[in-house]
Parts: sequence; structure tokens; C-alpha cells
Amino acid sequence: MDWGYKAMLTATTVALLLTVAQLFGRRLAGVLAGLPTVTGPALLWLALEHGSTYAFEAGLGSVVGCALCALFAYAYVQASRTSGPWLAAGLATAASVLLMPPAALLGNSLALAVGVALVVVVALYLLMPAGAVEAARRGFGLRGEPFITAGVAGAVSGAVALAAPEVGPFWAGVLASPPLIAAVVAMQQQGTEGPQAAAAFLRGYVGGLIGRIGFGAAFALLPLVLPVSLAATLAFAAGCLLTAASMRWLGRRAVPVLQRT
Repeated sequence: MDWGYKAMLTATTVALLLTVAQLFGRRLAGVLAGLPTVTGPALLWLALEHGSTYAFEAGLGSVVGCALCALFAYAYVQASRTSGPWLAAGLATAASVLLMPPAALLGNSLALAVGVALVVVVALYLLMPAGAVEAARRGFGLRGEPFITAGVAGAVSGAVALAAPEVGPFWAGVLASPPLIAAVVAMQQQGTEGPQAAAAFLRGYVGGLIGRIGFGAAFALLPLVLPVSLAATLAFAAGCLLTAASMRWLGRRAVPVLQRT
């Protein structure tokens, strides 16, 4: 498969997900954006082309990438209180990039990477403004955003496929998990409806990253014993189930925070 086909398939998947999500509110849209809608296809292509050992390291990298994505979302929410969308996105990107070198230290242990990523994601989810929950319940209108974000997602998938031989499996996995969809939608929401709307979306996004961590861990391990396509399917199912369970658990813990605000 060439990179153009991979990019088109990824873009189509993301467009469908966001088009459905806009009907049910910002929180669900964020959760779906946090799931491995981009990471999954990118890792699947890598595994099919480079084998199970490469898939293990790339899956590990994608887990580490989830922690960096959560840091981006948290930094964006904080920056958006006093900055416009473009500056907030720039500051959040700088914050996550600065933490990439220490994140590389997690590249030697899948268990350690999963543990650290889960702690970071859950902690930042609970620290993000729970007042955004009310805004998250309302649906929101998208105009061209599903197609913009889908195009960006497809470009990322194709770029990762092209860059993988150069950057190595771990960093290919990290690059397969960028917060590009989150950034585009958050900027649109902040620009049209204010920072609280962006915060509602990004809180759901961070919650969805829990499922992406589960996907990355499962994808790292399953291709060692199963065919790649079956491994990817089971890993995605595991990620979705983990997201559903974790969002219910985290939702109960949002109430005390709301009472304090």
C-alpha cells in the first residue's frame, strides 16, 4: 500500500467519526478524538511493513505519546484563558515538545510507559476545569472542520509511513499520536464560542487518551503472537472498552470538583 492510500483511508475514518460526534456534544467529540483514530491506522501500516518487533516498539512509543498529548491539552486550556487560539496552540505545542527528551527515557519498558502515561492522563483530566462539563453536554455545529481535521489526520498517517524508516520505531510511534485533531477543533471552538467550549472538548479528549494507551499497549504485545490485522482489531476493541469504563469512573469524580467551583 502506498502512503497516499493510507492517508486517504485515515482521513475518511476521522471525517466519519467527527461528523457523528458533532451531533452528541463536545465531550463525546473529544473522547472520539482521543481514541486511536489516527494512531491505529498508522501503527497498522508500520506493523504490516516492518514486522512484530517493530510494532512492539512503535506501540510503546504511541503510549508515551499519549502523555505528551494530555500535556498539550492541559497547557492549551491554561493558555486559552488569557491567549487567543493560535497563541494558545503554540504555547501548548512548545510545552509538549520540551518534554519529549525526558519522555524518551520511558522507551525501555512498556510497563513503565503505561504506568506513567496513565498517571499523567488521569491526573490532568481531574485537574482540568470540571465546570466545562455543562458545556460538554451541548451539541455543536461544525462547518468544514471534519474535513479539515480528516485531511490533517490523513497527512499525518502518510507522513509517519514515509518517516518511519528514518526516525526508528519508537519515535514513529510517538509521531503517530500527535494532538493535531484536538488542536484544530479546540482552536475552532475557542474562536467561535470561547475558551470554556475548547476546555469541554479537550477534557473529553484527555479522557479518550486512556483508551489510546490501552490500544498502544495491546498493539505492542498482540502482534507478537497473533496476525497483525487481528491484533489491531483486538487492540482497538480493548481501547474502546477501556475508554468506556474509565469515562464512567472519571465521571463520578468530576462531581466533587464541580461542587468546589
